[in-house]
Order: sequence, then structure tokens, then C-alpha cells
Amino acid sequence: MNDDVKPGMAEVTALNILSHPVVLLVDDQAMVAEAIRRMLAEESDIEFHYCQEPTQAVGKANEIKPTIILQDLVMPEVDGYTLLKFYRANPATSGTPVIVLSSRDDPKDKRQAFENGASDYLVKLPDKIELIARIRAHSKSYLLQLQRDEAYREMKKLQEQLTENHQQLEESNAILQRLSTLDGLTGIANRRHFDDTLQLQWRSSVRQQTTLSLIMLDIDFFKKYNDGYGHQGGDDCLKEVAQTLAASLQRPCDFIARYGGEEFVAVLPNTDAHGAAQIAEIMRANIQAKNIPHAYSNVASHVSISLGVAAMQAHENATPAELIAKADAALYRAKEAGRNRYMVAE
Repeated sequence: MNDDVKPGMAEVTALNILSHPVVLLVDDQAMVAEAIRRMLAEESDIEFHYCQEPTQAVGKANEIKPTIILQDLVMPEVDGYTLLKFYRANPATSGTPVIVLSSRDDPKDKRQAFENGASDYLVKLPDKIELIARIRAHSKSYLLQLQRDEAYREMKKLQEQLTENHQQLEESNAILQRLSTLDGLTGIANRRHFDDTLQLQWRSSVRQQTTLSLIMLDIDFFKKYNDGYGHQGGDDCLKEVAQTLAASLQRPCDFIARYGGEEFVAVLPNTDAHGAAQIAEIMRANIQAKNIPHAYSNVASHVSISLGVAAMQAHENATPAELIAKADAALYRAKEAGRNRYMVAE
């Protein structure tokens, strides 16, 4: 007899396999299959398939993806109990409902069938109304489970995408945050980052009652350098000076920033004036050692810097602005004294 007795259902299945019951009957007796077919003939939405060879049952199930399997217990080559185990071991049919159709009505047979993975048990041939009702009930439950599983997979996929997007957003925000604190030309901290860092270190110094030092510096006769070597040459000079200053710092907590134009500033937590003066001299000497040509300087044939050093015992009645003013005044004195040197605030 024909495997699929309802022409056109295969096309419907291809379009929407989760919309209607798909029955696979596994039975070596063609007469039983014909009887089941006739019971289902008037149910236009039930798709019926028949497999006479039990050894081909799992392959057939993989092919048509039934919503329910009807099968006999006593068959040649493969008995029904073994076939039940095959279904449950096969990923494609592990959750497919299986109704056992058997001539045996012994409770022991029923118990063994359920122990091997049967979903239901009917003595054949069952009543038509009861068979259709069970086919529909098991198929509906199975289809709903498939839909729930698919919804869960989609939800999990969406959650993974949201997690990935959130991580990407956090990474992007971190990059933006980092970029917002850096000077675009030199790559060291910018003025905004300096203002925030100085406030932070000032409050820390007040709490711990420690000394906070500041070094203000700028490149000697940089305007003449820029005019003589061009803006590109000036930019290259600023970058090299910035990197040399950064490399001159001794501790991770020490901080260097571009203050503006050719001016730079260093924040040295828990450092007294003597220690800050030593760092200032290291900076000056390192810039000098770079021997960057400066044919337009009134001080030397190479790029040089002047520095102002200030140190304060931070307290609640003072402000960071006072420390900046002291360092700026010391820088002015260094320039007045001839440049290419540092001076410590009085």
C-alpha cells in the first residue's frame, strides 16, 4: 500500500511541519495498516505514513519527522521493545511520543513497554474515536513542546546576543572613556584628566596628611621652534617631549599630562619638594639627552625645558589651585633665571 495515503500533505509538511499531526505506523501486517489508514481517512489534517519493515523505522522517522509513532510489539527481525530503545537513543526521535499497538493485554507487557520508553499503550485494533483522540492529544503536547524548545533556543540566542552587545558596548565605552582622557597629539593625559587627577590626589593627601608635589614645565622658545620647523615639526617635537617626560617618572602613581600648548604638568603624590626637584632634574636631563635640534633657541642648540616645582601639605583650608599657582610662579622664576633649569617654589 502507499506510504502516504493523502496526496498533497507532503507539500504542506514542507511548508509548516509544526502545524498538524504526522503519524508513522510501524507494523509488519499490511491489514493492520489498512485498518488504521481507514480510521484516519476522514481526518484531513492528519498526515499518515506507514513503514512495514521495523529495521527501517528509525530511518523513516528521521525522514518524515512524525509527531507520533504507532507501532506493534511483535515483529520479525526487531521486537517492539528494542525498537522503543532505538527511538529514545536517536536524537531526532528521543522525544517523539510512541503509542504501542499490541494484541497483548497483559499488564506485564504494558509495564515493559512503558519502561522502554512508550508514551501510551492500546490493544489493537483500538476504537477509532479513542485512537484519533490519543493521536491528537499526544501530537498537540509534542508540538507544544517543540515550540517551547524553539522559543527557549531563540530566547537563549537573544540573551547571548544581548550579552555580547552589552560587552561590546562596555568595551566601546571604556575605549571612549580612555580616549576622552588622553591628549590627541601626544597620547599622554589631557588637561581634563589632569584636573580630575589633581582633585583626587588632593583629597587623598588631605585624608592621609601627606605632601603633594606638582611640576609645571614648558618647552623653551617653542614658538620659534614651531615657526622655524613648521607645525608638523612642532607636533613631532611635542610628541617626543611628552613620551620622554612620561618615561622619566619613577612610580605608577606619578602622573604626567599636557597642560596646554607646549606646557606640561606632573603630579607626584606623597612626595616632598626635595623628591620633586630630583624628578624635575631627571626630566630636564632626559630632554637634553634627546638632543633634538633647535636652531632658533636662545638657550641651547637643542630643545630644552624649564620647570617649576611646588610641594604642599594638603589640608581642608587650602585648594589645589594654590599648588598650581606656586608651581607656575616657580616656572616663571626658572625662565627669568635663564631657562633650561628648574626652580623650587619658596
